[in-house]
Amino acid sequence: MSKAKNTETTDLPSDLFMEILSWIPARALLKLRCACKCWYSITTDLAFVRLHHQQQQLLPRVTSVLAFHRHFTDDVSLLSRLDVVDATWVARDVAVWHSRPLLVVSPPCHGLFCLYHVDMDFDVCLFNPTTRKSFSLPHNFTSVNIILSDFCLGYHPVSRQYKVIHTFCTRSTSLVMEVLTVGGSTWRKVEVSSALGMLTMLNRGRPSATGTMYWLGQRNLLEDAILSLDLENERITEVPFPDIEPQHESGNNSLIEMEGTIHFAVHWFTMVDWMDIWMLQESGAHRVWIHKFHLRLCALPRGVGQVERVLRPPTPLLINQGKILISDCRRLVSYDLAGKGFQHEVVFQAYDDFFPFVIVESLDSF
Repeated sequence: MSKAKNTETTDLPSDLFMEILSWIPARALLKLRCACKCWYSITTDLAFVRLHHQQQQLLPRVTSVLAFHRHFTDDVSLLSRLDVVDATWVARDVAVWHSRPLLVVSPPCHGLFCLYHVDMDFDVCLFNPTTRKSFSLPHNFTSVNIILSDFCLGYHPVSRQYKVIHTFCTRSTSLVMEVLTVGGSTWRKVEVSSALGMLTMLNRGRPSATGTMYWLGQRNLLEDAILSLDLENERITEVPFPDIEPQHESGNNSLIEMEGTIHFAVHWFTMVDWMDIWMLQESGAHRVWIHKFHLRLCALPRGVGQVERVLRPPTPLLINQGKILISDCRRLVSYDLAGKGFQHEVVFQAYDDFFPFVIVESLDSF
């Protein structure tokens, strides 16, 4: 019997066997690891772990979306998993935090994200929503008198290192950036030019599959800027904006990571029911923005005005099976891209302040 099993496994070419296993969800692979030494060896190999993460992003349906809720009335922060497999979008609690300071989570990277308080009175940690375990980060920052802190997590596929990027301001500097390699104990200051050091209001960092982090900041009240940080050499540069038509010059800009690629979305002030989305095509140091979608958004729910949509603009989350998922005024809406946004379905409705994230579970996160 055991000989037959060994023959079935070894008769398959190794690359084909890895390809088959890479389509299996991470939770199931953890159980398969116990089947035999061969399967354990394959599923713990770093090359397979990277392949598995890429394949999971291409699956024909989303397995889950994380929603971070804030209840300001009772000082509770709640993390929920929205299960969307073979069922309606049902929210299930993952973690609950009772604390007065404002809790913040970063966009996820391989299923992990940074968890911290705005005033940094408590630990800054990496949190795994799958295992519900956390890992505290050192507090020996490179500067004192830190204000307006923001943390994010990225991964470089060549160096195979996770890095946490801390952006903040001081009383004398608008933008300071430092990096910590996960597992290390020392923060390293990133050299920021005087021109880029004047940028303010950096949004949450967005990781791309190439090992580059991106931020959207403000040069002044009327001009935005896009910054990128190569996680391998830890150098920061400015990225040109997409070529936007002059008649659509005023809008809410946002950066989003979808399918491992950075996208740029504009929600127009004068046309609040429309959104344009560009995709950043990366080839080494060469970057080109490609216009992908011009979407018409659905009407707002009753009791919600257009002002709220402008102040809290809709944000794309995921492109999958010819549809795009957008967070819009405390709800998630799925649009049919073939119909240019005219056909839509509201898949989830929240009644409090919430921030949704698409999460791709990786073997790294277990």
